[in-house]
Amino acid sequence: MLKEAIKRQRSLSRYLCHIYQRVHQGDLSLVTGAGISIDAGVPGWVGLLDRLAEKPSELAKDIEHHKSKGLSPEYLGQILYHRQKSGIGPEVPAKLREAQLSNEWATSIQKAIYRDVPNNHADILSRHPFLAELRDFSRKLSLIINFNFDDILDEAIGQQIKLSAPGNGRPFTVVWNPPLVERPETTTIYHVNGVLPRISLKKRSPQLIFTEDSFEDAMLRSPGVSNEYVFLRFVQNTVLIVGHSLSDRSLKSYLRRNREKAPANHHYMIYWISGDDAFSKTQLQDVFDANLELYNLITIFLTSSEIRDFFHILNLDVREFRDAIDSIEPDRRHRFHYYVAGPVAVGKSSVIEHLRCFNTFEEWTRPPPEAMYRSFKTLSPEEEKEVDDFVYLELKEKNLRMCDAGVGFHFMDRAPLDLYAFSNNETENAEKTRILEDRVTRDKDFQQGEIVFLEASGDILEQRNLGRGRVPDTSGSAAYLNEQCARIKSIYNPRIALSTEACSPGLLAQAIARIALMGPYEPKNLTEIMSKYKTPIANETVDERDVVADAPKESSSD
Repeated sequence: MLKEAIKRQRSLSRYLCHIYQRVHQGDLSLVTGAGISIDAGVPGWVGLLDRLAEKPSELAKDIEHHKSKGLSPEYLGQILYHRQKSGIGPEVPAKLREAQLSNEWATSIQKAIYRDVPNNHADILSRHPFLAELRDFSRKLSLIINFNFDDILDEAIGQQIKLSAPGNGRPFTVVWNPPLVERPETTTIYHVNGVLPRISLKKRSPQLIFTEDSFEDAMLRSPGVSNEYVFLRFVQNTVLIVGHSLSDRSLKSYLRRNREKAPANHHYMIYWISGDDAFSKTQLQDVFDANLELYNLITIFLTSSEIRDFFHILNLDVREFRDAIDSIEPDRRHRFHYYVAGPVAVGKSSVIEHLRCFNTFEEWTRPPPEAMYRSFKTLSPEEEKEVDDFVYLELKEKNLRMCDAGVGFHFMDRAPLDLYAFSNNETENAEKTRILEDRVTRDKDFQQGEIVFLEASGDILEQRNLGRGRVPDTSGSAAYLNEQCARIKSIYNPRIALSTEACSPGLLAQAIARIALMGPYEPKNLTEIMSKYKTPIANETVDERDVVADAPKESSSD
């Protein structure tokens, strides 16, 4: 199951883990295109145009000519629409001509779409390689954005609900206008271009976005409701695109705008291939790199049977999903933990804010005491104790949450061993280690994780503190902040170190997200690092015989 696809794309199992995580967080939306219906007998857009142009034969010849001149499908649709409009006879009253045109146009498209589609839904399901799995996956989601006119997926969901026991599964609705009220417990299929049901007696949308002018009208009205509604889903959610070739201008616009607005938020697209010999590795990489840089889009190359297996895995319960990942992933890993570390004012919280497309843990689970915001060198013994008590309790709670985190990617603001950077000597470090072992890791070791270290010069950090109203006398001078940065970095010896001086938090988060989703994962054993700060207890009993036995012998020549 997907083993060949894993060979083709080493990070596929990570993509599955992230998508699975987002589904169960309620933050994944599905975008579907014509490709999901082709196996049911529905033509693609060019094929649909050809069917609409079949009669009369002169029209088919003219459309072929226009196509050879490079006219876009939308423009060809405009020509076909105009021919249909000019064919309405004078016997139709003027007040009914627009309605008559709309009805004839929609009817001709509906007939062309379903001409080769079986009449029985069971036959559709049996001939389609992954419709059943896609149907089950769709029912887990609150929103599906469907660019198709056909209702093949809608009908599959409806038929399953009809055959299910009452109350089994979430409700389901089909709309062609953006929902005014969010319905997280309902699966909503939003046909952004309109819908023409297979069963002609079902209600169809009053408008179809098919021709050049209708596309322009849709773009012009975008500030109203529709486009902004869809765009927000691209910014706030993770989107999985299936059956789409990125030929739709509005879809590409959503992806580009998301890349600018939320740089760390990466979406996924399933790119259908006929087999491993369809593209060379270099050609696959070309497509992958272009989509990543242009649209923040991760491209997953799958055959039809692999698409079925892909959705099958995503439909499993948590335990079955973990077992499935173990069977296909060489590292047998379904959880990825990251600690975002660095000195005060370096930008950790700002970067975490841009990483909400994963699971994130805040800097603190409760409001910290006022003394936390000052340089530790200015604190009284009472204030130090207050800070220490707060920190140890927070470290325990945050570690428990990190250890209990499920499938997917988890980012924590701050790493748990930062407190060593604020010690005055090794004796103090040893005492902190004793307390950590007693109060924090007594029941559970620190969760291992990759360290993402953020750094900046002391001068920059001092400027940022001043901008927040923290003066050097209390929050630390540039020299102190340089020392703090060096100390924290030396604790973790991180593989990933990024400067925040000349890069926005969004672009830093984008780089971190790509490392997490596509780069190597090398978690640090934080409990092991902590143990290095132990020192021998002064009053420990020593066996003098061992000391004598291990002492260097004097040379006979001395």
